[in-house]
Amino acid sequence: MRKVLVTGAAGLLGQSLIGKLRNKFTVEAIDIADNPFDFHLNLIYRKSDLTDFDSAKTLIDGFQPDIIFNCAAYTDVDGCEKNRKTAYDLNVGVAKYLRAISFGKIVQFSTDYVFNGENGPYAETDSTDPVGYYGETKLESERLIRESPRSYLIIRTNVLFGRGRNIRPNFITWLVDKLKAGERLKIVTDQFNNPVLAGNLADAAIEAATGNIEGILHIGGASYLSRYDIAVKTARHFGSDAGLIAPITTAELGQTAKRPLRGGLKIDLARAILKTKLLTLDEALKLMD
Repeated sequence: MRKVLVTGAAGLLGQSLIGKLRNKFTVEAIDIADNPFDFHLNLIYRKSDLTDFDSAKTLIDGFQPDIIFNCAAYTDVDGCEKNRKTAYDLNVGVAKYLRAISFGKIVQFSTDYVFNGENGPYAETDSTDPVGYYGETKLESERLIRESPRSYLIIRTNVLFGRGRNIRPNFITWLVDKLKAGERLKIVTDQFNNPVLAGNLADAAIEAATGNIEGILHIGGASYLSRYDIAVKTARHFGSDAGLIAPITTAELGQTAKRPLRGGLKIDLARAILKTKLLTLDEALKLMD
């Protein structure tokens, strides 16, 4: 049985990948968090700090994976501006270490925040120009992987959502919880993305990684919407009061980190080469019911 390593295994994407991979592969999972899984078949869970590479490398060398899915990341966009060392260590340092491993295809997950958000959605061949430190670190990790002599696949995605165990809220689950509690929310009308369900991304990523696909691939949802429209659709789907959502601009909201406004990803290439269907927001929300 082929072996797969998943870093950042306790996060939303890591959990989604492992739930699907373990039926066909032997999986080693590494994360600093406690094991969130209640199954053991074909899963080796290692609690380890990936920024302590000497320790993590011993675990990886002993396993010798055929494929490495690097889901380890610091994705708090505002937090990256405030905690730059943590952002660098996780977003750049781990990629730097992993490329030094002498075996296994590397699958590096990246983001639409490597673009400036002036002309999105973006294709794989569009020029990068991050406007914040989060995007800068993810672009640097891409560069490190691209310059490696190893086989690699860089998957850019955006606005990942879904449910998992002991994970921090994502945009959709945060919305659902706040609206269920009857809280009023201000959501921006001028930030655009194509949100993707974690399970849908995992299916597409596994298909791409286990095929002969290399280079850069954009995987996102099939609906390109403003954050405000995403919020309204989500409220209506779950039977919440959409009237609790008030429109606001990014400038009015005053977030710490600058955001790429018209972001998001073109998914034409993924649709052309993958069998996995990339879901609309409505289709994805139904799978969360």
